Amino acid sequence: MRFITILLAIAFSASLSGCTTRIGDLTILSTKNIPAEVTTIRENVEGKDCANIVLLLIPIGVMNPTIDGAIDDALDKVPGADALIDVTIKSYAWTVLLFTQQCVTVEGTAISSR
Repeated sequence: MRFITILLAIAFSASLSGCTTRIGDLTILSTKNIPAEVTTIRENVEGKDCANIVLLLIPIGVMNPTIDGAIDDALDKVPGADALIDVTIKSYAWTVLLFTQQCVTVEGTAISSR
């Protein structure tokens, strides 16, 4: 009887647990058009940041993908670009047996504000 009580207490405690992960810091974020003098460099630029996890616990590289990493990846692909506009942010994950990949992707128009 005591074993069952301890097991129920552990199960109850586990059901109350959770976690929070910071996935990005954005300098400008708006759902409205913002007039500005910018130069469009390239449209449909995509960047992604992924985390690979083995045995459901062991990360290879980073543990959590971030929006910042995906934005940096996109901007690195376009020399002279320093920002993205009209951005779409997506996240996805897939698992095969004991391997999981979690990714954050951004797609938008690369611009230069200089």
